[in-house]
Amino acid sequence: MSVIPRAADPPPLARYSVSRRAGQHVHVSGMSPRTAHGCAGVQVQADGTRTYDMAAQTACVLDKVERALAEHGMRLSDCVTLTCYLVDMADYEAFNAAYAPYFPGAMPARTCVAVAALPHPDMRVEITATAWAQGDAA
Repeated sequence: MSVIPRAADPPPLARYSVSRRAGQHVHVSGMSPRTAHGCAGVQVQADGTRTYDMAAQTACVLDKVERALAEHGMRLSDCVTLTCYLVDMADYEAFNAAYAPYFPGAMPARTCVAVAALPHPDMRVEITATAWAQGDAA
């Protein structure tokens, strides 16, 4: 779904690899909705109040996972497991609605947990992924 090269993504907030290959597996670090211009899906009103668009944040995160996998010749359809972190489980339904179109075929195993916070206050979702090289599955 993504056409933006990963080079356009901001660097990680700490010292870690965006993705790492281990044999037929590619492990993708936690991807967030951070962009070069802040966080996707955030509207700031004149009084400083913030509203969040979970669909926009989820799409941004999954696009970034997709770009990280593409560097290894893989796609989202190669994912075997995802761990999804939400700051507020009230966003679960909107998250699932935005998530579903990215996996129209076989879906990866998934865990979704609520967390107290993520590294940036405008992050409402983060996803880690593990993918398996096509043709190597039993």
